[in-house]
Amino acid sequence: MIPDFSKRWFEDRWPVWAANALRFWSRLVRTRVVGLEKTKRFPNFAAAHWHGDEMALIPHFGRVGVTLLVSQSRDGEIMAKATRALGYRITRGSSSRGAVGGLLALIKALRGGHSVVLAVDGPRGPRGVCKMGIVKLAQKTGVPLFPAGVATSRKFVFKKTWNQVYLPLPFARQVILLDEPMFFSKTSDPIEMEQYRRKVEESLHKAHHKAERILKDWQ
Repeated sequence: MIPDFSKRWFEDRWPVWAANALRFWSRLVRTRVVGLEKTKRFPNFAAAHWHGDEMALIPHFGRVGVTLLVSQSRDGEIMAKATRALGYRITRGSSSRGAVGGLLALIKALRGGHSVVLAVDGPRGPRGVCKMGIVKLAQKTGVPLFPAGVATSRKFVFKKTWNQVYLPLPFARQVILLDEPMFFSKTSDPIEMEQYRRKVEESLHKAHHKAERILKDWQ
């Protein structure tokens, strides 16, 4: 019984320890957050980012109280515990299996007055290709959608991961940019929907390039 209890206790606590370690690590990275003040013009909002930027973004927005969509899997449970420790609200669902349920959970969060953040090229890529879910989310709720771009001067890339997730290195410089908000009319026309999806994709690439330019001027 004791070994089983110890194992369960460790499994419950280590994601929190990892979250606190990431918070401390992030303080060693000189970070500028640009554009966050734009979100204050709205009661709540949605933000979009690319997969791979998670470890750069997560330490900085828990204090804003945004909601994350986390899968129902075992790995998702670990992520939920870690991100709650960083101040995030969590809703459980999936952007692949049970995608409708995940979308509805985020819509419920937005209609409840909460903001949400979503990686839009998931859950398994291809990287840099926006999926339609974020457009439907913004359409159905009418909230502004902010594209987020990240640029980091030095980082360690986990090359065996499909999304090439990276960890900013201590004493690196980093820019996190929230670009101008986007709004979408409530349409079901397939051509317009595809245009909106491409607009989000282009805006994310643009936000990334803007962050890179700011970083270059800073160095």
